[in-house]
Amino acid sequence: MKKKIGFAIPIIVITFFLYLLILNFLTDSNSHSSLSGVKLTADELEWLEHHGPLIYAADNNAPPLRFVDESDGQYKGVVVDYVNLLSLQLGINIEVHPLLWEDALKQLSENKSDLCDMFKSEERSKHFVFTKPIYKLRAVVVTNKALKNLNGIGKLHFATQEGDYVNEYLRENYPDIQITYVPDVSHALDLLLKGEVDAVAGDEPVILYLINQNPNGYKLNVVGETLYDKEVVFAIPKEKKELVPIINKGIDSIVEIDQLERIQQKWFGISTPLVKMPDNTLIFRILIGMFSISGLILIGMFTWNKSLQKEVERRTTEVINSKNDLQITFDGITEYIALMDLELNIININKSYLDFLNLKKEEVIKNPYALIFDTFGTETIDDLAHYVTETELPSSKEIIKSHHYYNIRMYPLKSSNNDKKNLLVIIQDVTNEKLSESKLLQANKMSAIGQLAAGMAHEIRNPLGIIRNQSFILESRIEDPKVSRSFVLINSAVERASQIIDNLLDFSRLTNDEKRWIDLNDFISKLLSLEDKTLLKLKINCVLKCEPNLKIKSNIESLKHILINLISNAIDAIGNEGELVIYVFKNESGIKIQVIDTGIGITPDEIEKIFNPFYTTKEIGKGTGLGLYIAYNEVKKLGGEIVVKRTEDQRTVFEVSLPQKL
Repeated sequence: MKKKIGFAIPIIVITFFLYLLILNFLTDSNSHSSLSGVKLTADELEWLEHHGPLIYAADNNAPPLRFVDESDGQYKGVVVDYVNLLSLQLGINIEVHPLLWEDALKQLSENKSDLCDMFKSEERSKHFVFTKPIYKLRAVVVTNKALKNLNGIGKLHFATQEGDYVNEYLRENYPDIQITYVPDVSHALDLLLKGEVDAVAGDEPVILYLINQNPNGYKLNVVGETLYDKEVVFAIPKEKKELVPIINKGIDSIVEIDQLERIQQKWFGISTPLVKMPDNTLIFRILIGMFSISGLILIGMFTWNKSLQKEVERRTTEVINSKNDLQITFDGITEYIALMDLELNIININKSYLDFLNLKKEEVIKNPYALIFDTFGTETIDDLAHYVTETELPSSKEIIKSHHYYNIRMYPLKSSNNDKKNLLVIIQDVTNEKLSESKLLQANKMSAIGQLAAGMAHEIRNPLGIIRNQSFILESRIEDPKVSRSFVLINSAVERASQIIDNLLDFSRLTNDEKRWIDLNDFISKLLSLEDKTLLKLKINCVLKCEPNLKIKSNIESLKHILINLISNAIDAIGNEGELVIYVFKNESGIKIQVIDTGIGITPDEIEKIFNPFYTTKEIGKGTGLGLYIAYNEVKKLGGEIVVKRTEDQRTVFEVSLPQKL
């Protein structure tokens, strides 16, 4: 009995260590396949929390590595999947932004994005720091000729993607090479098929994918000799070097769980991974194989758990992808959108609204709503929020701010169990919609007036010509001094009428957006001559004080709209008997035009509203409320400023500041 017990003890000990060994293997295997398994330091977590979501910006048309799928508008590819997996492993949000390659490089160099995959080079090292390798790529050459090697390619005319590393390689190794730069490889292949270039160079998987997708791809030949074979890394702006060790931990984690090979199988249908990693577990696997029979029961116990974890990982990846896709759509909407909780703290805000506010997302999130709604009036948001939370119905309100009409809409959002959760606010600029009909009517009216003026001018010129000719004949035959003075008056009146006709034709003539030098004294004098009769009838003394030979290079049509509206507005304000003074002079910033009238004056409340569309103090039927709004917008288009103020003697001054050269 003692012998049996003594014999059993070593068996028990061996079995116990076998159990620990198998358990250790399964635990390691389980941890390798588990997502979000990267341990970050306290400093790294603090840096990530302060920075906010990371932004990965890269090429939008380099299939199958990364591309925007035309069928559903989604950003996909090998590297996009890798970035999403990296997001899961690190437990952080990485937003993916598809751009032109040259724009992606520009954003990264300007510190507007956080990472982008690329080849390392001496030139790029001036701006970026780099992580560990993530995969390896080969570059190849494609021609429409039967080349077997790269001999003589230095004499070919190449088409390559703007900003691609292949350009640095070609310029360094083939100094005399001729290169045409295009936005992406697809455009380069099109030029090659049309015979406009001799060859295309780029990443092998991208070129092969595009050739297979092109119906004329069979006409192209991929040179058998590889141009180069290099490792690809993530580039990070030097200002964010703290991010490098964080990303490296994520890369190591992905290598450990061997997920890159699965991503490649999804897109290439082959099992060879992009990067061959050394297999340090071979001896360990052989050892496990020797004890597989003894550990069969334990392995079976963990099989179901492992399968369940994989399903959780897959679903988690889908959720994160959906979240990223939704955020891209959210940021792409041009209306201003914000999401608040029931305490009116900001939860989310789209890019259009951030650009309008000139703020960063991290400056806004979790802050009170007043930070972003102060421009539109917090009292409006208070009223809408109170109504929506009480009734659980959407509501809207229209306001005027900064001479624009805005429609503010608020919607209640509920959780899955129908509880109140958040408030969605959408702000839309509806100024153009409200003005479209009025502006169309006004444009038609002005067009009709212009046509009428032109027609009348041509019709009046015929009798004026007859008067001028007959006066000349009579003057040559009658030598009476008294009659001669009458002829002088007749000729002077005819000349004045001709000048008025010329001004009418200038006013009615359509112009384009061309900028040209304008003599301001002559230009304003002609505009005032059109108002001579009105000024005389209303007994308004008009004075133009303009510096001599003062010129401005601008759009004549816009300048005409501005001055006609200001002069007309001043005449209406004066009514009967008064003075209209126009000062034109040059200062350090450009040209300044002041239109001063002795009219009824303007109140401080009217000053705030006077440039708003449809605002008018005139009687119904005597004004549209669009004149000063049009003048305001035309001044802005010319890069200038317009203000209105009152002098101490109650005169109204409209002051227009314009750059002398547009």
